[in-house]
Amino acid sequence: MQHEPPFDEAADPEALRAFIEELEASGFERVDTATWEGPTRQSLIDQGHTDSARMSIIIRPAWPFLSPLVHVPGISAWHADQERLCIWHGEDASQRWVTLDGILERIDEWAEQATLGFEHVENARNPEIYWRQECERLAGLVDLDAIVGAEPADGGHAEFQFADAVSPDGRRSPVVVYELLRGTFRKTSRLPPGIEDHRAVRGRWMYRAAVPHPPRTVEELRAFLTETQRDRLDRDLRNRPVVMYALVWPNNAGLVATAILSNLEDDGERTDRLVVLRPSGRDALLLRAGPDAKLLEDRSVVLIGAGAIGSHIADQLARAGIGRLRLIDYDLLWPANLIRHAAPPGTPAGTAKTDALHQLLTQYPWVDVEPVTGVVWQPSHLTDILNSADVTIDATGHAGFAELLGRVAHDAGRALISAALFRGGAIARIRRQALSDDTPISLRRHLDRYPEITPLDDETEYVGTEIGCLAFVHNASPVAVSHAATLASEVAIDLLVGRYEHADELIEILRPGEPPFDRGGRLRNEDMPTVVDLTETARQAMLELSRAALPDETGGVLIGCLVDGRPLIAEAIEVPDQHATDRSFTISEGRVPEVVAEATRHDHRLGYLGEWHSHPDGAEPSPADIGTMLVLAGAEASQFHAPLLLLVHPSTTGPGDVRAFSTTDSRFTSATLSVAGDLPDDLPAESP
Repeated sequence: MQHEPPFDEAADPEALRAFIEELEASGFERVDTATWEGPTRQSLIDQGHTDSARMSIIIRPAWPFLSPLVHVPGISAWHADQERLCIWHGEDASQRWVTLDGILERIDEWAEQATLGFEHVENARNPEIYWRQECERLAGLVDLDAIVGAEPADGGHAEFQFADAVSPDGRRSPVVVYELLRGTFRKTSRLPPGIEDHRAVRGRWMYRAAVPHPPRTVEELRAFLTETQRDRLDRDLRNRPVVMYALVWPNNAGLVATAILSNLEDDGERTDRLVVLRPSGRDALLLRAGPDAKLLEDRSVVLIGAGAIGSHIADQLARAGIGRLRLIDYDLLWPANLIRHAAPPGTPAGTAKTDALHQLLTQYPWVDVEPVTGVVWQPSHLTDILNSADVTIDATGHAGFAELLGRVAHDAGRALISAALFRGGAIARIRRQALSDDTPISLRRHLDRYPEITPLDDETEYVGTEIGCLAFVHNASPVAVSHAATLASEVAIDLLVGRYEHADELIEILRPGEPPFDRGGRLRNEDMPTVVDLTETARQAMLELSRAALPDETGGVLIGCLVDGRPLIAEAIEVPDQHATDRSFTISEGRVPEVVAEATRHDHRLGYLGEWHSHPDGAEPSPADIGTMLVLAGAEASQFHAPLLLLVHPSTTGPGDVRAFSTTDSRFTSATLSVAGDLPDDLPAESP
């Protein structure tokens, strides 16, 4: 029995066996390989959906991952497919159907929804699935909202009108059917009679304000029409060899239609084909543009650089619903560019990159695209460009241009995003300079929280030069290009809609390398090593004091300030411990505030940065050292949000060594020391 139908196709035969036992215990009988027939659920009868006493449950393969079908004779309500109740969404993974009770409960819900006209159902199934009549199915795209209008009247009808429909003789035609279905005709064995003359073709829509369910046959479609609509349809069928007529009505998702293409054959008989109409209008396309589409339709972007990354940014912003897009690039598109460019294959060689993108984006009717072919470097022109849009995106990959544009944008107070790939596509970096607390791009190379991405050797970074010019070909894959473009588009949309969820710089590591780029994924601030400036005076003081205290430990307090957000240790003050040994040192309670207060009196810029002590044996930080620093970092009254620990290894034969560590309330990590000169009196700095 294990290998007999339907168990042979079940993913869980034992679960299916239990379900079938439940079915048969409730009066269902097996009538064929996968069908069990039993009593109709009473709610369907009580609410007038059927008078049949019997219904069927049909087991499908892959049980229980694919839901069974429920067939009820006589059901004609909306959301019934050939008398099969449409009770499970295609993406439903609830598996409520693994018990008969689960199916019956869902039928009760369906019956109530059907009685209410499915007013709470968000969408309706496609009308063509209800069609029972045997006929060939064709496909056509149509913008029903544009054709029927905003407020169609019940019983209204008119010809299909398209402003750009052109007849074979080159004249504009008010009849769209020929243009809409010409491709379909070409797929048939011969052209319909009279197709050479566009006047032989008639297309007409007929609107009804309420349709009980999608028509299932030509006769049923005619029955849903008004008398006037039927008369007009009959007249067209008598006088036109090719007629397409569509019944249009509203549902909860918008306008839907069932259309029939009727061809007059040589023998005088008509052949009907069901035309599966798919919406091509603005609103239908924007359904999948994401939740920000409505907000983006009034936003504008200037994109400088329409190459690999820029082309994909343009495409993604257009798909997301951006209203205006200005494209600026001086370069032309060659066949080799298409490997990473968003322009479709077959774009003529030598097409301007901006024009190729413009052609690509015409499929998104909501985007106003302005292609500009040229190069812009003059600050005055860049200012005009920045002022012309809500956000300007630099996708040139040119570091010098990015810094120049950043300076101009900062002076103009305009929003800027810069996107680039590094190290042969191993690292993507997206920079935003828009909000008041965003660090200007030109200053970031001096700050530790914006790590420098040093280049690799040319053999790794590039794959030679472009044939016919001196431009380097970067060794980045199409995947890396798409990834960088997606990040840039995400940051741009985040800014345009006012969420501001991203930091002013994102670094994504696609292929790990050396620290801090040694782990795939988003680089976080805590992943970057802290760099600490230490004056030579303070360094020498710690080494000399530690050497003098040998063989015991000694230590004290680190005094300094923050310069561009980076700690600078100006002084290392010793706080002697009379009980120190070669393995222990403690700062007595109350001494730290006294030392800090004294330092602050001499220079208001100075404050507490951390503590230091010596390890004569050269040992690493002890558990006690780490625990003490973590407690300091987590204390509510902590004097510095990330206290430093400097560990001194004194030597009687050499200069000795100083190591640095940074602490947060949950992390103790190594820091990098940079030896500096004494703190100048006029250096702008802030107290920690």
